[in-house]
Amino acid sequence: MNTNVGPYRYTSLTAAISDRTSPLRQLLTEEFPNTRLIQAEYRAARPTLRVEGGSSNPGTLGGAFDYATRFRLDHSYSADLARLAFLGDEDGLANIDAVIVAAQVAQSIGDRSTVFRASWALSLLTEVYRIGLAGGSPLAALRKDATFDAMHLLELASEDALRQLDSLVTLAETALIPNIAGPFRIGPIFDGSTLCAADADIIAGDLLLDLKTRLGDKVKREGGRSDTLRIQDLLQLVGYVLFDRSNTYGVGRVGIYSARFGRMVVWGLDELLEKLAGKPINLSELRERVWVVLGGDSDGE
Repeated sequence: MNTNVGPYRYTSLTAAISDRTSPLRQLLTEEFPNTRLIQAEYRAARPTLRVEGGSSNPGTLGGAFDYATRFRLDHSYSADLARLAFLGDEDGLANIDAVIVAAQVAQSIGDRSTVFRASWALSLLTEVYRIGLAGGSPLAALRKDATFDAMHLLELASEDALRQLDSLVTLAETALIPNIAGPFRIGPIFDGSTLCAADADIIAGDLLLDLKTRLGDKVKREGGRSDTLRIQDLLQLVGYVLFDRSNTYGVGRVGIYSARFGRMVVWGLDELLEKLAGKPINLSELRERVWVVLGGDSDGE
């Protein structure tokens, strides 16, 4: 029996959490009323901004940093997500695959510039899967001019994008990479992803880690920015864990790496959930409730 609550149609975990009317967001808000406590603790550290922004699209930059990090952790990373919007286009896929291979080879020989260029292109391609081919996307111009090929895809990154990626990756080499250990699961999906699209950034051992490249909020002090934790980011971390209905990944810790601040914050899963809820949490039971809210059949029905 399908037990979906109302007519709500889920598209992605990010969208469902951002939408206060979604049954999932309402469930998480009800179960975890103490989000401000965690946000205040996170904000209290007051780290200094170490990588400035620029003229590049911040969303595309975040995706590109994500891809560059994935290739850093796994030189053979397949970047399948960037292909999904083009599955019916054989020529397009061939050129996307050429970009992926370029990133893999470049990472193995230490050619950072090509890794960054490929990561930027793959981020743009992934945006097509997530939000469609917007008129302002550089990919739309390549399509129009019939220059949608690997060479032109690798030329899309601006000097500002390359500068920011170089600074972010250089900082991650000391602030992130030494502090995580494998096995690495890159871009993992979950049981709940079959009902509501959700793919995390990295699972390193028992640590589920989300990468963020936001500049933070403006403040009147040295550095000019404050590293803040948005409620959507916090609930997204929790959502990934709850989507893992079968506990496939055995997540015991969750964390956020704030790339512009070079700061990684990690919480023990049980401690975080209990603090958010203000009471002990039965994780298996809550995972089942989330599954049902997403529209899945409950056990035994």
